[in-house]
Amino acid sequence: MDKIYVKHADFVQREVAGEFLLIPIKRQLADVNSLYVLNETGAALWHRIDGKHSVQEIIKDCSEEYEVTVEQLEKDFNALIEDLLSIKAIQEAPP
Repeated sequence: MDKIYVKHADFVQREVAGEFLLIPIKRQLADVNSLYVLNETGAALWHRIDGKHSVQEIIKDCSEEYEVTVEQLEKDFNALIEDLLSIKAIQEAPP
């Protein structure tokens, strides 16, 4: 929960027609094979990943903005972190 993550520069978030998309930006078109759809909470969490704030700080910040329990936010954020790590959209920030 005290880990800090940083976004990989090859991914950007865009809102298109009410959908939040996480788009991999690659140098070669052949490398781009997926778009990732984030729900509203996932988009809010992605936006707060900045390489400065810990997972716990991000969850606390979101819990004050959204009507959801801290436990549910922890569960959702942990699942999002796992997914983002698996596609290499984020990495743990250096100490």
